[in-house]
Amino acid sequence: MLRTTFAGLRAHKLRLLLTATAIMIGVGFLAGTLVYGDTAKAAFFDDLARAAKNVDASVGTSNAVSFAETSRRLDESILDDVRSVPGVAHADGRMAERLPMLDPKGRLISNLGRIGWALSTPGDGHLSMYDVGSGRLPARPGEVAIDDTTAEIYGFAVGQRVSVVGPDQQPVALDLVGIMDLGANKRFAGLTVAALTPADMRTLTGADGYAEVVVSASPGVTQRELADRLQEKLGGRARVLTGEEVRADYAVAAAKYVDGFLVVIFGFGLIALAVSVFVIYNTFAILVAQRVRELALLRCVGASRPQIFGSVVLEAVVVGVVASLGGLLVSTVVGEGLLIGRNAVGSGVRVDRLIVTPTTILVGVCAGTFFTVVASLLPAVTASRIPPLAALRATTLEAAVPGRRPLRTTIALVLAAGGGLLMLAGTRVPGFNGVPIVFTGAIGVFTGIVIASPLIVSRLTAWAGWLPARLLGAPARLAVTNALRNPKRVAATTSALMIGLALMSVFSVLLATARQQAEQELDENFAVDYIISGVYTPGGQARRVPLAVTEVLRSHSELAAVAAARSRDADVDGHRAEVWSMEPGALDTVLRPEITAGSAAALQPGTVALNRFFADAIGARVGSSVEVRSRTLRVAALYDDAPTDGQALVDWSDYAAIFGTGDPDQVLVKAAEGVSPEASRAAVDASLASAPLTQVSSQAEWRARVTGTLDEQLGVFSALLGMSIVIGLTGIANTLALSVLERTRESALLRALGLSRGQLRGMLVLEAMLMAVVGAVVGVGFGVLVGVSASVGLIRQYGHGSPVLPYGQLLLYVALAAVAGAIAALLPARRAAKTEVAAVMAAD
Repeated sequence: MLRTTFAGLRAHKLRLLLTATAIMIGVGFLAGTLVYGDTAKAAFFDDLARAAKNVDASVGTSNAVSFAETSRRLDESILDDVRSVPGVAHADGRMAERLPMLDPKGRLISNLGRIGWALSTPGDGHLSMYDVGSGRLPARPGEVAIDDTTAEIYGFAVGQRVSVVGPDQQPVALDLVGIMDLGANKRFAGLTVAALTPADMRTLTGADGYAEVVVSASPGVTQRELADRLQEKLGGRARVLTGEEVRADYAVAAAKYVDGFLVVIFGFGLIALAVSVFVIYNTFAILVAQRVRELALLRCVGASRPQIFGSVVLEAVVVGVVASLGGLLVSTVVGEGLLIGRNAVGSGVRVDRLIVTPTTILVGVCAGTFFTVVASLLPAVTASRIPPLAALRATTLEAAVPGRRPLRTTIALVLAAGGGLLMLAGTRVPGFNGVPIVFTGAIGVFTGIVIASPLIVSRLTAWAGWLPARLLGAPARLAVTNALRNPKRVAATTSALMIGLALMSVFSVLLATARQQAEQELDENFAVDYIISGVYTPGGQARRVPLAVTEVLRSHSELAAVAAARSRDADVDGHRAEVWSMEPGALDTVLRPEITAGSAAALQPGTVALNRFFADAIGARVGSSVEVRSRTLRVAALYDDAPTDGQALVDWSDYAAIFGTGDPDQVLVKAAEGVSPEASRAAVDASLASAPLTQVSSQAEWRARVTGTLDEQLGVFSALLGMSIVIGLTGIANTLALSVLERTRESALLRALGLSRGQLRGMLVLEAMLMAVVGAVVGVGFGVLVGVSASVGLIRQYGHGSPVLPYGQLLLYVALAAVAGAIAALLPARRAAKTEVAAVMAAD
């Protein structure tokens, strides 16, 4: 039996190739994610080592490797103490403080409301934490070097002037003499970085000490020895880390994002592998069907059932190992593609080489082989049940091994019903908590669909082929008949395609609903075009917007409504909440929150309006009394959407009485009707010329950001899940290619009866299209059901309306599946059309 198995593999190379293709794609995608993860992590370690270049020990006051503005600074005298420690070859103190930088138009550069950093120039070039890309480092007061990212975004070049904001909040112009390369340093991610002389650091930032002192060891002194000596010398004045600990902390801070992305990608790799299992199972089932007479003949000459079972499993092991090794080669292509994609979307780390670890090789080979063997078990059992008498007559697997339709139907109904009840229960749970319940139920429903698919596919295929059979004549009718003749084979093939399209449809519905909800909230309930707020400053406090700004804004005819707003966290009936207020008259404009109960006109001194969700949490309703920071107020209204995220809206005078007077935290602006966004934004910018430490957020920018983020997510998911569709289509191609081999005599007989080569090709292509369309329709339909169910709970919690179905996108999925099915069938159809009629009819 062992010799027979290997002889069969050698004799059927095409069959081996077709089976291995499905395994290679699945393993390649799974291993590719591991290759990508290993490479990205190594790249982060290499790139982040630049910040700790030549550093054998770091002396600081913070546990984390960061220049936290709240941490105490090291006295400058500590540098002499460090240099006096035996084994210290080089030592340098690094100053780091927050420093606002202005763009070429005089506007503040900030990221999420946070200003950038200023770093001192290195006193010892051996321990510089950055490289100079162009120009030089500042050598005297009045000079500055900035990071390459800021220079690229805002168009700064060596020789220009760069303005920063000094301690008196006035712009200070500096000569730009250099562009720095900081590498992928997460402590400065997205923020401006300016290198200044120590004198300018003290003048412009008020620096009064070092944020960190870095040390390089003398030859023969280990990092641990040096760190221990420094810790003994400094005692409790500072915390000492070895250079390796510093590098590890940097890498962990940066690699969190790689790990998170890798987990998501790895999940999709498992999905792709699961789809491959369907294809592999289908392939082995077809192979067993083709070999009914061969296996029955082996039974006749003495092979036992365990030997037949072992023969099929052994074949799976051999194919699995060979194909998994090929999948590792495919994984390098996948890993390279993921790295290119990451670089394209703005990653700070770019690499030119891939890293393949022994773990990746082991996981890829073992996973591919294991799942191949698992997929072959049921066909192997089926093969072992073939009776010896089957060798004496022309038969098919369907005839040799009868099915169990009642049992199949019962199991499918139980799983589908149970899953449906879970999905229904999930829709009643608001928010994200219901989504896992919906997805768990969806798994049960889909499993039921897969089990029942041989019973479903026949009817769907007949419906799909009804029109082509009447319009395209005998070849189309034959295609429909062939698809109906072996429903198990078609069902197994279409199941692979169903999974990919179902997942894509789920995410399409969810993202389309999220996009529609976001736009609806912006357009209908967030009637604010611009929000002006202060930026964060050292200490984590946000600056306020000067009240005079509101008067300047109101003087512009391009702006229809301007309202100052204040907010503060406080206790409301024993619960922490954001209390906010708008200046008098604002509630009479379009800036009024969406009132769901009570009346906005009833909001007077002594009353409060509550966010409806917060009111539910504390058990309040209209007419109730609540205590706001020891002041009792009556609930006059409940609201849903508002210009701020505050939970309790109080009268302007009450706010001043509770928290005191002061400038607003935000200014809300609505553009006049018919004024272009460019004109209204220009009016806002002109009004803020005298207040540089403010930032502007606009509705258009927010909408673009939300929509762009959702579109990017859809693109990532589509690319990843598209791999599942590719695997499903590979399954269709495998099925057709094996079908051509299985039906060689049938094709020859059709040719002998008058079917032309073109008609035979058309018949096989149409058969593939029918399978693809049936799989696409079922997959898209199921995905829509799950997507709508998951959306209902999210809408109930976070918005209003109904789920959105992207009909164009869903129809495109079905159309693409049909076209791809036709393309997948071209080569098998061409092979069938080249069959020599006389030679085949003379055989056997």
